[in-house]
Amino acid sequence: MSATKRKAEAMGGEHDLEAILETAIKAVRAAGVVIDGVWDQSSDIKNLKSNSRDLVTETDEKCEKIITEIIKAKYPDHEIIGEETVGAGKYELGVGPTWTCDPIDGTTNFVHRIPATCVLISFCLEKQPVVAVTYDPINDELFYATKGGGAFLQSRRHKEPKKISVSGCDEICRSVVGLESGYGRDDSTIKNLNGAIAGLMKKGVRTLRMGGACGLNIISVASGRWDAFFEEGSWERNAGPKIWDFTGGKLIVEEAG
Repeated sequence: MSATKRKAEAMGGEHDLEAILETAIKAVRAAGVVIDGVWDQSSDIKNLKSNSRDLVTETDEKCEKIITEIIKAKYPDHEIIGEETVGAGKYELGVGPTWTCDPIDGTTNFVHRIPATCVLISFCLEKQPVVAVTYDPINDELFYATKGGGAFLQSRRHKEPKKISVSGCDEICRSVVGLESGYGRDDSTIKNLNGAIAGLMKKGVRTLRMGGACGLNIISVASGRWDAFFEEGSWERNAGPKIWDFTGGKLIVEEAG
């Protein structure tokens, strides 16, 4: 019996994490085919969620439908929290088997054809991620992790899974730090962002980056490309990264060290 399967059974359910990971990879790759297939076409903005910066495209909705169908075909009783299903509203994570899904993380990048966008899927038990997959279809990089099983990258360059790890850098002066501007444009948000940037600059940070896709930003930390990433958020104000943005990345970073 594999280590990943033993972990799932120890959490009180007969959940084969290897089979769940296989389903998650199948789903992100299917969505990736759609994203890659329309990459050279004009953008397809369909709607706005919370504001004019929070975009929805027809491709978002098509990809979430594909992902949901693949998951439900294998696990019809599992819950799914999807970005396009929930929209700008709030959500509740239960203790039962639950998937989170962002069909296109970095939608603004996708609309403007900036090659930094990804598909995010995680699987949670007892409100904790135990399987996570992040797929960058344009660069064909697949990152994944299972609880206790390590974190890996598979790509054109790495046909066989390569174990990834965080950088281990612990000095601001040698650090690449990522952050995001978010959607807020009110005075308080602008002041906080400017204050954070100024604080890091005064401490001599090597450089700052805004990637435009929370999931890829977290992966940049997990793979040692960046040394840290942060983005302001508030549950009360329904602002900042949502569960589908960071849950899988949380596990991948933990498994990467």
